[in-house]
Amino acid sequence: MEHILIVREVLVKFFKRYEAFIMPILKFLLGLFVFTSILSIGNVNPALEPFVEELSPALLSVLFAVLFTVMPMNMGWLLIILSLTAQFSASIEIAIAVFLFLLFIFVFYARMAPKESLLILFTIMAFHFNVPYLIPIIAGLYFPITAIIPITVGVFVNAQIPVLFGLVQHTPTAAGAMAEMEIADLLTELPEAFSVVYETLIHSLTVSQWIYSAVIFAMVVLLVHFASRLAIDFAREIAIVLGCVMNIFGFVVAVLIAGETANIGMVIIVTILCGILAGLIRCFDSILDYQRAESVQFEDDNNYYHVRVVPKVILTKSQRVVKRIRPQSEEVLPRDDSASAARRPRSVQDPEVKRPQPSSAVPKQEGTPPVRRRPLPEFDDD
Repeated sequence: MEHILIVREVLVKFFKRYEAFIMPILKFLLGLFVFTSILSIGNVNPALEPFVEELSPALLSVLFAVLFTVMPMNMGWLLIILSLTAQFSASIEIAIAVFLFLLFIFVFYARMAPKESLLILFTIMAFHFNVPYLIPIIAGLYFPITAIIPITVGVFVNAQIPVLFGLVQHTPTAAGAMAEMEIADLLTELPEAFSVVYETLIHSLTVSQWIYSAVIFAMVVLLVHFASRLAIDFAREIAIVLGCVMNIFGFVVAVLIAGETANIGMVIIVTILCGILAGLIRCFDSILDYQRAESVQFEDDNNYYHVRVVPKVILTKSQRVVKRIRPQSEEVLPRDDSASAARRPRSVQDPEVKRPQPSSAVPKQEGTPPVRRRPLPEFDDD
């Protein structure tokens, strides 16, 4: 367990240190996936083909992904809407229907909640990688209840992708044919084409398959959201388990009662896998030490507070112990008191010390010449 915590702490520190570089890279990868999927539609108007042929789809995907990374999220949504409309521009009625639907989503939701609207793209991506049940669990843990809206939109859009491809292949009116029509024929053919698209989309709205998935995902979001905010130990872990159970139970009920076509065995396996992935994400978020949890109570003049404090698990740094390696000393000889006494300097109070006696005579130093004194001069009495 300690090794897992060490690896987690290293990864978390690495992410926090280079977060300014990692987040744009993740946004670039999301944009690369989105625009690669959009440009693979290939139903472009013949008038736009010269521009598309000059640049390969891979290069266009990278260019749009870079623009999506540096732009604000609102501008990124507009770029997605325009690129989708251009990809369906060979069938004008389908392009107009797609443009109006996406513009409605942008004006009434994505413009006001740009970060939360990313769940639309994440839901479509999760369906693409066959882990769709991960999104409602994560949304319940880290997003408000309004996350049900983008998840429902993502489920709906994912369900309409094959419908749109079917319309592209079977729509009788094409842009090239419209260009050769007269105005009278155009006014008669265009409403018929719109009626076909309208009936197909309305029929897809009433199909119960995506509705059941959206309802089950909404129930999972609600259950995980409220369970993860309970004042109990391991609330978020319990919420992940409850979300997985709710997801499996919902699809079982949809299959047995509503006649939904779903492989229950695959639903169970994918749900367990999504629960494990959600647990890993929760682990990298924070790990709480419930054994050291405390309940703190205090009050002021107006309120009484009851707070539960649960500390996070933080690895303590081990202190470095420096060991000094010394060479083996020589064998210690027995102490000789007489020798030590001889080497010890004698103090002034020692009676054995003889003080030098003062003398007026200056001692003669050896090796120095004797001092010669000059005789004093003699003076006559006269």
